Amino acid sequence: MRILIVDDSKTVATVIDTMLKEEQYTCVWVGDGQEAIDLLRTDKHFDLILLDWTMPIIDGPTFLKQVKSEKITTAPIVMLTAENKMQKIVSILEQGICEYITKPFTKDILLSKINLALRFNQMNQRK
Repeated sequence: MRILIVDDSKTVATVIDTMLKEEQYTCVWVGDGQEAIDLLRTDKHFDLILLDWTMPIIDGPTFLKQVKSEKITTAPIVMLTAENKMQKIVSILEQGICEYITKPFTKDILLSKINLALRFNQMNQRK
């Protein structure tokens, strides 16, 4: 399984990559939403996207709007955020992410949210 990590923090991306390699996931990291959009236009073979909320150039919510409006990918998206205000979380869920993870997080939380997002995506594809 291939996962795209979109996060401006190389440290966060490295921690995620280490956690997921132990579970046999392959991760690709980009540092902002624009890099992710550029990559997804040429490489659509991702099973899931882990998307940071706050990044330079194109942030997570802007990335999400552009991806949805241009139909750049059908991969499920899990938002990574330090944001904990319920109104903002509900807003981003309404924009089409499958799940969100509040930073900091554990490996168990990461894996459970990935599994939920993948199941959610499978159920939507059956409809």
